[in-house]
Amino acid sequence: MRLWLVLLFTSVFAVSIVAAQSGSSRGAGQNSAMSTQDQISNGPVAEYVSDSNCTIGWSTRASGTMILRYGTDRTKMTRTAAAVGSKDGRNYHAQLDNLTPNTRYFFQVFNAGDAISGIGTFQTIAQGDSPVTSKAVIPQ
Repeated sequence: MRLWLVLLFTSVFAVSIVAAQSGSSRGAGQNSAMSTQDQISNGPVAEYVSDSNCTIGWSTRASGTMILRYGTDRTKMTRTAAAVGSKDGRNYHAQLDNLTPNTRYFFQVFNAGDAISGIGTFQTIAQGDSPVTSKAVIPQ
C-alpha cells in the first residue's frame, strides 16, 4: 500500500512538472505582453489528492484573474474552479471538490480566458485510502 502511494505521488508530481514545462500555444494573431510559458513560475501541481477532492497550486510572474478548468477527458475540461490568490497576487490555489474516487482528471490554468499552462493530470485515490500530499514548493 505504501509503495503504491509513493508511486502515485511520484507519477502525479512528474506529470505536473512536464505539463507545466510544455506550456500551451496561442492561436495565430493573438498577442500578449507575456508569453504563456513565461506567466507560470512554479507548478501547477496537485498539492493534495484524496478520493473526492484535490488542491492544485501554482505561482505566476504577474497577477490576474485565474481559473482552473478540469475534467475526466483532456479534450472536454468543462468543469471550472476559481483560483484563490495570495496577498501578493502571484500564488494561487484551486480546490476541486465532488470528484470520483480512483479516477484520472486533467486540468489547465487560465488567466483572463487564456490558457497559461499545459494540461496536467492527477488521479484520485481509492475510497478510504489516505490522501497524498506533494512536497511542491509554491513560494509565498
